[in-house]
Amino acid sequence: MSPDHRTPTPSGPLLRGKRRKIGGLATTALLVAIGLVTPAAAIAHTVTGHAAADGRCEKPGMGALDKCRGPRPPKPTPPPPPTGCNDIDSAVQGMTKYVSVVCSGQVRVLSVNEAGPNPPTPVANGSNVFWQLVGGPTNVFDATLAAFDGGLLVTELTSTGEVWQGVCTSTLPLTVPCTFKQMPTPPNT
Repeated sequence: MSPDHRTPTPSGPLLRGKRRKIGGLATTALLVAIGLVTPAAAIAHTVTGHAAADGRCEKPGMGALDKCRGPRPPKPTPPPPPTGCNDIDSAVQGMTKYVSVVCSGQVRVLSVNEAGPNPPTPVANGSNVFWQLVGGPTNVFDATLAAFDGGLLVTELTSTGEVWQGVCTSTLPLTVPCTFKQMPTPPNT
């Protein structure tokens, strides 16, 4: 008789095995939901393994032992830079609103005058361009804006996991290009 059947539990040996499976499934679902692994990598990891010569890895709960694990799947690759426009954000500095979008891997900002008789009024630069490129990397897929003392911060996350922060002078329209600096690499990249 195996130790699983000799150890009394309130739910019995059958439910104990089901709880282990449910716990593993819940953990995998959480990792996929927060973006630490791709669904394909999660599935590959749960079905990858090998049996020890004595067959112990086939018993419920033994798959967690290091000697029962097979090779780990490779780290998920980040998505390629987007095409078209996506990811919108905005920030307000006084009576000026700045709206950003990520278009084909680059961040563009629209300056909007919120004062005057006809607000909101988009403001173009001297070349009649409303959506201005702010600079920084060209493989951006997420960006945020924040206003501070007379400036605008543009924080960009690239498809390779780098974080860049740009400092722009808040004018109407926004003064570009902004000055960008790479931030420390985020964990788990």
